[in-house]
Amino acid sequence: MSTQRAGIRTDTILLTAGLLLIAFLLGEVLLLVFAAVVLAVGLDGLSRAISRQLAVSRNWALLGVTLAIFTSLISVVGLSAGRLALQLQEVGAAVVDFAGLGYAWLTDIGVLPESEDGNGGLAGSLRDMSGQALGWGLSAVGAITSLIILAVLTGFLAANPQLYRGGAVRLVPPGKREMVQDTLSALANALRWWFLGQLVSMTILGVTVGLGLFLLDVDLWLGIAVLTALLTFIPFIGPLIAGVPVIAVGFAAGMQTGWIVLVGYVLIQNIEGSLIGPMIQQRAVNLAPALLIAVQVLLSLVFGAMGLILAAPLTIVAMVAVQKLWVEHTLGERVG
Repeated sequence: MSTQRAGIRTDTILLTAGLLLIAFLLGEVLLLVFAAVVLAVGLDGLSRAISRQLAVSRNWALLGVTLAIFTSLISVVGLSAGRLALQLQEVGAAVVDFAGLGYAWLTDIGVLPESEDGNGGLAGSLRDMSGQALGWGLSAVGAITSLIILAVLTGFLAANPQLYRGGAVRLVPPGKREMVQDTLSALANALRWWFLGQLVSMTILGVTVGLGLFLLDVDLWLGIAVLTALLTFIPFIGPLIAGVPVIAVGFAAGMQTGWIVLVGYVLIQNIEGSLIGPMIQQRAVNLAPALLIAVQVLLSLVFGAMGLILAAPLTIVAMVAVQKLWVEHTLGERVG
């Protein structure tokens, strides 16, 4: 009996190690598929909500949501692509100049040593990064290809989610299918509410930051608004990263404007976090900040930007799966 148990444990360990190795080797592909699943679940949730409110079929609602999103993207790109690209370049230059001023100030007060390499310290190092533009341009081809694949996968998954869900359920023994159905339903519900929460957060921060900078007569308000909205999709770390160009552009427009932007951004972020976050967590899953940040750092080190972006939904999937498969169905304890 002990030999059999040891053998089972060894097989389990080897199987787990093999799956982890496959996940690491195919990490980028699996993350791309997972991103398509998250987007498809979000679109499915939006289309079902619209279907209930407008008394139309779910397929017509999905078509309307897809066309609305596609039309909005084409309109934004067509009307302001050139101006937006120029503004994003100017935002990058403003961040570099702001970093240089900060480095010089810290050097003057003796916090940092003076640069000995003649490159201008931190500002020089940041300017050297502009030399990587060719490499970034080449990688943009791969990014565009991934976006096309992501759009196609999302479309197929959102068009008929029951087909793929039913196929996944058939892979497990009949006695376990009810448990798997319950788990998949909980996962879909959590991801829908998380997706909705991120969309609301992106809209609130993007619009308020852009409107505030516009009222303060900051020329780069459009680029900053779009950048803030995109980065807000990443919980906790995204808004912090977005705050750097916001504050940099504010102080570049003047000391008084900079302090107004700094205080305003902190207030907006805290108001959004205290209102939207708790509401979504009640519907989805309560993500512990320390756990999420640890997962974000780990996945960003292993898989880069894609891992950082998808760290939150991956954490939600893991937490819900543990709650359903282990705590509820194995231990028999009811969660929530």
